[in-house]
Amino acid sequence: MIVGAWFHPSGIERIEDSGFANAVKVGIKAARTYDCEHSERIANILAKLNMSLYAGIDINPVGLLKNWRDEIRQDQILKTLNLNIPLIAICLGNELREYMKGNIPNWKFTGRLAFSLSNLITETRKIIREYGFNVPVTYAMEGFGLGADGKLQEYVVPIVEAVDIYSANCYPMEAKDWFTLDAFRHNRDFLTNEKETNLRLVKFELMLRYLLNELEKYDKCLILSEVGIHAGVDFKFIDKGEEVNVIEAADGKIMPIQDKDNFMKVYLHLANLISRVNKDYSGRIKCVLIYEWRDNPFHTKIKSENSPVHACFGLCYVDGKPKFDISKLTLALGATE
Repeated sequence: MIVGAWFHPSGIERIEDSGFANAVKVGIKAARTYDCEHSERIANILAKLNMSLYAGIDINPVGLLKNWRDEIRQDQILKTLNLNIPLIAICLGNELREYMKGNIPNWKFTGRLAFSLSNLITETRKIIREYGFNVPVTYAMEGFGLGADGKLQEYVVPIVEAVDIYSANCYPMEAKDWFTLDAFRHNRDFLTNEKETNLRLVKFELMLRYLLNELEKYDKCLILSEVGIHAGVDFKFIDKGEEVNVIEAADGKIMPIQDKDNFMKVYLHLANLISRVNKDYSGRIKCVLIYEWRDNPFHTKIKSENSPVHACFGLCYVDGKPKFDISKLTLALGATE
């Protein structure tokens, strides 16, 4: 199983300082991108470090619904195919949403999106084959894509059928664990209360097994295109003059407080869980992409979605200092080349 991560470029002067070299030393051998421009920026670094790439192509959901043919990114696809680095997959879009009225989270992946996206995936696969490449095409689904009965939701089936390999962004978190300052309290319970830890991880394992059962029916493998937890357990409001590790939350300037020890403990539990499940399914999970390498106090969703915990998902602090020995995590996942 390949272990990779998302290396955001925010807050650094040189793209080389994203953390790739340090990541390779602890067993992370792949990177994820969300658009072609970022893939081009990091390609030379990845080549020097013998890292592979899960390459994103940005897709506009509004344009996709109007006319999916207008979202064919042939020029970006060809640029990606010619980066001269190993490609795990080309990912057409990430967590595409239709927005509804109401409070956050007021979005969902709809049947209309599924119809247009499945056509786009099929056409992209055709383009790639016509140019003589055999790179898998995928799409990063938000969540497991399962109904209450553990079966694929109706609108997810066309995507599973269209892709070469299925991708899912999966976290052991509910909606309440993402939004408002209360999310820090919820995460403190998750990291420190053994009962809450076990409840969440048992549910995550159950959903993962349900998903793998469904993918077996279509003979499709799985990429966990985002997976992770965060270390934020509390916060304090910041007075003027205090600017270290500060984020601009919807309620004002705050400093997240992180629990790195329990973060490590639960992360290793999660990693061992994924590895154990993967063995039970004969290695059907081909790649795990950790969200994310460094903390990101610059994340737009901190304010736009009132999700301050988005600042605390890094395996490292924003300055690149690891929160724990990350090689333990990649070892638990059973990282391979």
